[in-house]
Amino acid sequence: MSDRDDAKQLTIRYKKNGTFDKQRKKLLENFRESETHANLLLKLRIMIENKVKQDPSILMKNKGKVGALIQGEIINHHMKNNNDSLLSIVDKDIQDKTVDSPAFHRELKASLKDIQRQMLGISDEDYQKQLQEEQRLEEQAATLEAQRQAEKEREANAEKLNFKMKSVINKYKVSKAPRFNFGPNSSRHIKKTNESEINHPGQGQGQGQGQGQGPGPGPGQAPGSGSNSNKGPGKFMMY
Repeated sequence: MSDRDDAKQLTIRYKKNGTFDKQRKKLLENFRESETHANLLLKLRIMIENKVKQDPSILMKNKGKVGALIQGEIINHHMKNNNDSLLSIVDKDIQDKTVDSPAFHRELKASLKDIQRQMLGISDEDYQKQLQEEQRLEEQAATLEAQRQAEKEREANAEKLNFKMKSVINKYKVSKAPRFNFGPNSSRHIKKTNESEINHPGQGQGQGQGQGQGPGPGPGQAPGSGSNSNKGPGKFMMY
């Protein structure tokens, strides 16, 4: 049996065993209890009242003709204003509750899988084991996906932090001190002076000390002593 035939058999079984009718009644009951149903009735009442004001003779007609007129008015309004018509409200509710509903998809998938295992002759015990294994694999896949998302977020945060650090460093980066040039020959003069000090260290200092100073005291001579410094020690007289 091909996949197409298998899907066809599943659809037939799904309708014959009453699952389709149960699901349809459930959706209808949920719609009647929803706020969308209340808004739909309010708009329908306003539309009928406006129609009666335009043509009061409608009330004199039988219910079949009145229903046909109302139905025609709903279709015409839908053709003129598709986004705000009564039919668009119903279509959107059906879209949200069936096609775009993950919960409805899971429920429908579970029903079809149960029908398929009955067709294949799988026992209830084996089917429960199969469901548990599928659930384990789904949880494992969800965990891996969560880890991948967390890793992506960490990499994105690290990249943002690195960018901020670079911005701060560039903001407070110290530039080199500027070089001053006071004249065309100033650099050569400074260079010659530096070379002279390197080649003859202390020359200028020695010359400065030698000029303007007399010879220092000789050996054994106290500084500041006069001409009597060469005389011998004086004699002491005792009385």
